[in-house]
Amino acid sequence: MSIVRGRFFLFITLLLALVACAAPPLPIGKPIPPGYLYKAKFLDIRSPNEEGWYLAGAAQSGIQFTRHGDEKEETFAAQVSTFPLPEFQDADDFVNFIKRGFQADTNPERFTVIKANFNLTGVRKYRCVNVSAVIEDKQALTSPKHHEKLMLQSISLYCRHPVNKLAGFAVIYSHRGKSLYPDLTKDANAFIAGVQVPGY
Repeated sequence: MSIVRGRFFLFITLLLALVACAAPPLPIGKPIPPGYLYKAKFLDIRSPNEEGWYLAGAAQSGIQFTRHGDEKEETFAAQVSTFPLPEFQDADDFVNFIKRGFQADTNPERFTVIKANFNLTGVRKYRCVNVSAVIEDKQALTSPKHHEKLMLQSISLYCRHPVNKLAGFAVIYSHRGKSLYPDLTKDANAFIAGVQVPGY
């Protein structure tokens, strides 16, 4: 995507405003209270509402939480990230933009896509796309020198921000393990519901 320098800096300004958290910072790698609220200028983000989650990373472009599962090599991740979002002629262009981004991030040498669904949703007052995927990770790093095959499931919501029209945000909940996690949809929807644009 080619954009002029002035518009690029406008994108960056919008993204910084979107996730500049006003909540008290919590240490990276430390347990997070269930449902802890990070209140940003244009986005309210709640951590997953279960015990055992840690803050894995926080930057001006987003935030990530993680926890270990009951099985060896089983992990969960929940994250919110922002990205510049161009204008589209119609809804199909928006869906195709998200599809292209997914494909670009899924290297076929490492990942085998079992299924990937992209659907517009009317669950919010602004335009969003639901994405659900099941992927085989053929080179999952499970220790500094060991790789193995694991299954990666994810449920995500990609939205155009209703206030910062040139910015989008993604809410992603994922599970990685030797087998599929049956409660992914329930847990993912709960986390996604905890990420809201104030007033919308």
